[in-house]
Amino acid sequence: MTPRHARPLWAGVAASVLLHALVLGGVNWTLPQWQDASPFSTIEARLLPPPAPVRPASPARLPEPPRPKPVAPPAPPPAPAAPEVVVEARPIPEVVEAEPVAVPEPEAPEPEAAEQPAPVPAAEEPPPLNPLPRRIDMEYRISIGPASGRQNLVWVNEGERYTVTSVTAATGFASLIYSGRFVQTSSGQVTPRGLVPQAFWDQRGDKHSSARFDQGQLTLTPSSGAIRHFAYPDGVQDTLSLLFQLALTAPPPEGPIAYTVFNGKKLRDYAYEVRGETTLETALGPLRTLHLARRMSSDGRFEVWLAIDRHYLPVRVLRVDDSGVEGELAIVSFAFSD
Repeated sequence: MTPRHARPLWAGVAASVLLHALVLGGVNWTLPQWQDASPFSTIEARLLPPPAPVRPASPARLPEPPRPKPVAPPAPPPAPAAPEVVVEARPIPEVVEAEPVAVPEPEAPEPEAAEQPAPVPAAEEPPPLNPLPRRIDMEYRISIGPASGRQNLVWVNEGERYTVTSVTAATGFASLIYSGRFVQTSSGQVTPRGLVPQAFWDQRGDKHSSARFDQGQLTLTPSSGAIRHFAYPDGVQDTLSLLFQLALTAPPPEGPIAYTVFNGKKLRDYAYEVRGETTLETALGPLRTLHLARRMSSDGRFEVWLAIDRHYLPVRVLRVDDSGVEGELAIVSFAFSD
C-alpha cells in the first residue's frame, strides 16, 4: 500500500513522461481513431511546468525528556567585614644601616628531670641542755687505797666555748711520796648537743702530753715516743668533759647511753645505764642524786652520782681499775658564780 504522501510524487512523474512523449512525437502526431459513432471532441494540450519536487518529510522526533535543573550550592556566609584600619601618617625616619645582629643558636632541649628521691626526714631536735653557771668551783676528797688527796675541778663557760681544769695533789702521808701536782685541761665548744672537745692537756710532774681533736682525727703528742693518730666518731668526750656532758644532758633518755672517751692515752667505747635516784650522804648533807654506772668492761668499774638539785653536777665518783684498786672522789664544797 502506497503511502499517502507518495501519491503526488507518482502523479508528477506520469505527467512528465506524457509531456516528453508529445515533444518527441512532433506536432502532427495524432491519436489512433476510435470507431465511435459519436463525434470526437478536440483535446487541447497545454505545457505545464513540472511540479517542484517534494522533499520527504523528516521523521517526527520524540520530545526529549526535560533535564533536571542543576541545584545551585548554598551560598557561603558573608565574610565579616574587615575592621577599618586607621593608619597614622608619621614622618619617615632616616634610614640607618643596622649592625648585624648575631642570631643565637637554638638552645638544646633540657633533659627531663630525673625522678626526685624521697625527701630525707629532718633529724629530731635534741632536748634542751641543763643550764650551768658561767663558773663552777668544786673540791673533792680523794682516796686511792691508803693514799689520799684533794682535787679541785673548775668549769668556765664563755658562751660558745668551755674550759675544764682539774688540779690534783696528794695530802697526808701520800704527800711525802707524791709531792708534785697532777693537772689536766679540756677545752672546746658548747653546742645544742653538748660539749665538743678540741684540745686536751695532761701534766704529771715534769712530764706532759697533749691531744688535738680535729674533724674526726685525734692527734696525740705523748710525753715520750712518736706522735699517734686516732679516728673518732661524733660525740667523742675526754675524761674531764664527760662529767659535764652528763650534767648537761641529764636525765638521759631511757635505755643505755654510749660515749667514745679519750682517757689521756687512747680512745675507748663505753656504755652507761641509769640505776635510778638515791639519796646520798655527803659533806654537804644528804643530796638527791641520779646514779649512773658503766657497764662491765675491761677497764673495770665506773660509777657517778649526779646531784639533782645542784645542776646534776657530780658529787661522787667511784673508779675500780682492772687490777682491783679502788679510787673515790667525794664532794667537799661547791662555789657558783655568774
